[in-house]
Formats: sequence, structure tokens, C-alpha cells
Amino acid sequence: MTKTLRLTFPEWQGGINPIYYLGSQILRAIAPVNAKHLDVEVPVRTDFTQEQAIENGVYAGKVLAEQQSSAKSILKIHQPEKVIVFGGDCSVSQAPFDYLHGKYKEQLGILWVDTHPDISTPNQFPNEHAMVLGNLLGEGAPELAALVENPFQKKQVFYAGLVVNEKMSAYEKDYLAKHQLAYLTPQELEERANEIVDWIEKNNFKYLAVHFDLDVLTSQDFYSLLYNKPYQGEVPFTTGELKLQQVLTLLKLVEKHSQVVGLTFAEYTPWDMHNLQKFMQDLEIFS
Repeated sequence: MTKTLRLTFPEWQGGINPIYYLGSQILRAIAPVNAKHLDVEVPVRTDFTQEQAIENGVYAGKVLAEQQSSAKSILKIHQPEKVIVFGGDCSVSQAPFDYLHGKYKEQLGILWVDTHPDISTPNQFPNEHAMVLGNLLGEGAPELAALVENPFQKKQVFYAGLVVNEKMSAYEKDYLAKHQLAYLTPQELEERANEIVDWIEKNNFKYLAVHFDLDVLTSQDFYSLLYNKPYQGEVPFTTGELKLQQVLTLLKLVEKHSQVVGLTFAEYTPWDMHNLQKFMQDLEIFS
């Protein structure tokens, strides 16, 4: 049995953006080295310029299902106790969190550190990364949710840093209210972070799987984010409001009350490196 698996999962089709592939590779490169950990990469298609079909309302649905199945197979082979995921778009948490839930059962909770709730369906967007938590709850995109062997209950989820404003869709707001999903906005997190500790203790969550979507961060604190694409202008979706240090403080807090057995880094978009890479590729000397 592998104690800790470091899973590089450069899935990009869920966000329909090849930059997530590069972001995943960079995350792996900068992560602290630990010879006791096993490093494995999930094979991902790299046909970045080829348009993919929308299948059952999901962009590249068949490809995503294949890649999620590959991740599941890797986890089943190595049977790790802990999983660190270097993503990729947000969909990379599906297979690892499902695996961990099968291992730790009802003692596992999900702390979803994100600006967005990720509980959409194909009726709202074709982008799978907006559906992944829905899939883990047995909803979301039906064909991808069907791959989840150990669906979570809604009481097992707590959002940190969720931005609830006029840019959040009516569907998302209604879903959160209808199912009474627990969350703290960035402002609430400042004063009420102990509510997450209360949730851990109330539900006896001895273990946690943490999804850290980097877009929960404010662009004033962290630049390599989707909505900081050069010359893009204002975006129509909610943007992050937390600082990196705030997220670290939160994770250090929950570590005192539960064992973090899953940690995903997702949606890292290194625009400068991406653009410089493209610049190099256009130069004859590299060919």
C-alpha cells in the first residue's frame, strides 16, 4: 500500500482551456520534494487545437470519462492512504475524492475552497469543471456522475470562500438554498472560521479531502488566475476575494481537528509562462 500518492492530473478539457495542462506540470515541479511519496501522472490527451464534441451536454464528455477512468484505475492499483492532486481544472478532484470516500466512508468530509459552487449540470454550461462537486454528490453531469462509486451526502460538504453575488447564477443560488449546503463567504470566513471546526466535530470527520481552487484568491494577491488573462477585460463570473495566507491559515486550523488525506490544487493558470512558451514555439531556432 502506498502511503501518499502525488497525482499529477493535467486535465484541461473540463475547463475547455489548455493552459490548465501547463499549470498542472508547474505545480508538480514546484511542490516540496518528498522521497517517501509516489509520483504518478494520469495520461491526458494533448490535442489542444482540436475542437471536441459536446456529448450529452458536456464538452469532450467521452474524453473526460476516459481520463477519469484512468485516474480511478491508478488509485485502485496503488491504494494510497493520502492523495495530493496537481491539477488541471476542477474536475481532477472527482476520482481521488471518490476513492478516499470509499476508503474512509462517513468519516470523510469535503472542504471545498472555491469561489464557485461547482454543482451545475449540462443544462447550465458544457464545462465539466463547473459540475464536478455535483458529480460527487450523485448529480451534476449524469454520465460522469455515474463513474462515482461512493457518492457524498450534502452534509459532508462545506464551502470556504464562496462568493455569493449578482454574478452567481440563479440555479446555483437556488441549489445552495434548497439543499442547505454549508458555506462561508470570504467576509464570513474572517470572523467565523470556527464554524468549519464545529462542522468537523459535529459530523465526526476524522478525515478531510480539501479542494483548493486557486481562483478563490484575489488577483491583487495572486496573479495566475483564469480571470487575469491578459487583455481580457471584465469577466461575467464571480472572482476570488481571499489571500493566499488566509487559505493557509484555514488549512492549518482544520489540520488541528482532522487529518487531511486529500488535497487538490486546481485551476492554476500561468499566463506569463504560457505566453512565453507560445513565443518560443514560433521561433525557427527551436524547430
